[in-house]
Amino acid sequence: MEAFYNTLRAGKELTKDDIQRTALEGWASQNLDACAVADPDKFKDFGDIAGAVAMLNDYYESQYLIDQRNWKVVAVEEGFGLNKEVCLGETRTVVVYWIGKPDLVVVENDRLTPVDHKTVSRIDGFTTGRFKPSTQMPGYVHSCEVIAKSLGYQVRVDRCVVNICSRSRPADKPRSGTRRPRFIRAYPNFNREEIEEWRRNVVAKCERIAQCLRSNDWSWSETSCDNFYNRQCDFKKLDSTTPSARDIVLMADFIQGRPWQPYQLVKEKEDG
Repeated sequence: MEAFYNTLRAGKELTKDDIQRTALEGWASQNLDACAVADPDKFKDFGDIAGAVAMLNDYYESQYLIDQRNWKVVAVEEGFGLNKEVCLGETRTVVVYWIGKPDLVVVENDRLTPVDHKTVSRIDGFTTGRFKPSTQMPGYVHSCEVIAKSLGYQVRVDRCVVNICSRSRPADKPRSGTRRPRFIRAYPNFNREEIEEWRRNVVAKCERIAQCLRSNDWSWSETSCDNFYNRQCDFKKLDSTTPSARDIVLMADFIQGRPWQPYQLVKEKEDG
């Protein structure tokens, strides 16, 4: 998608050859052949590299040509927040800044709008309703307005677009008689009252995290041990061990990763 919309932003035409090249390059750069071993059923369902080419062709025909007419692309995969551009609030114990990296920011019908791409196993009647309430989407909405105003643009941002793709191509002749779409969009809206509630909730969560860090006292959620996003929690074995033995399990079964960062500042990229 990044290649698609960088092309649109640059005002260039996208050809069928470009689509195939984009699919092949993306497949190789992400080492997606490894998915055949990690999750063979989903890999087979998706259709290997031919499935990737077919998906991008379908997207081009059903969505991209419409966006070419209706969207002015302002930003593609550009992060914000590491320079403390978006402050959500300050209390006695924390100062909270929001950091993110929307897939796109576009102007549609004179409305500045963040766009987020999502993939799902299939699209059903509940798909578009899954993005409100949300923590991510109001974060994009609020941040786009704050940054735009800091640049001198007096705009109101009150919605985002969730660009949803089914990883599986829908059956041409389903038993129900109704063919499901492969692509669909959700348009969650957030008024000022909702944004203010979201902002307060995020600051309150950060206060609780800060308290846990100070006290090293972390609340457990035992109901998630065997149902963490429909699977067993990765830390169940650790937490099932006696407290005195947990350091041994940590050293044997886990590695300490680097803190996740959604993007790098330009200077960090150059230094790296």
